[in-house]
Amino acid sequence: MREFADNTSCARRPLVDALRSALSPMTDLPSIYVFDFDQTITHIHTGGCAMTEDEIGADYIHSNIKGGFVELMECLQQRGDRVYIATYGDDSFGRGFAGATAGHALVQRYMDTVLGTGQQYFVASEDPPGNIIARCSNDGKHYHLECILAREGLDGNDLTVLRRILLIDDDPFNVSYFASRGCMTLVPDSPHDSARMAADPDILRAILDRLRGHAEAKAH
Repeated sequence: MREFADNTSCARRPLVDALRSALSPMTDLPSIYVFDFDQTITHIHTGGCAMTEDEIGADYIHSNIKGGFVELMECLQQRGDRVYIATYGDDSFGRGFAGATAGHALVQRYMDTVLGTGQQYFVASEDPPGNIIARCSNDGKHYHLECILAREGLDGNDLTVLRRILLIDDDPFNVSYFASRGCMTLVPDSPHDSARMAADPDILRAILDRLRGHAEAKAH
């Protein structure tokens, strides 16, 4: 499997190796990737709402996105995989606060900043339905999964379909729910380890590394 970028420090190498090992059982790669937003894509939790201009400024957003995000999205698009962001950050979090950016708008701002204005990777529209799902449902993300199934036109009772969906989320409750439905998780049979893995700063690079390694193995 390919090594991480050369700027990975020796001190962090054991952690990188652990991430790679945890992802290695993913021999049957998913075709639908569902990413949590806060502390999975971002380093620091946004609380689902930005109250100041600084919090949605380009410098802050770029600093708060985990390494490898852009490259991973490009890789997934090239593979033809489907990608969703599923967050509890709700549009209602900004109500009553002048100038606040919350929920769908906050995630969209992040995506447009890091992927470029006019990017088509992530869209928060409702008609047609986009692939940013932002709602504080507090249900293990049952609501989010049902939205994804509906938008993909998939049968939520078909285990062969559910096994092609991978959740990357730092909340073990959400991971447990997706696993109970038959979806893939980062660490099989361990919601807490999966959640810890998702929260790691190197998780996005680790997934990218796994995908590249899989492609190289297929080529030989």
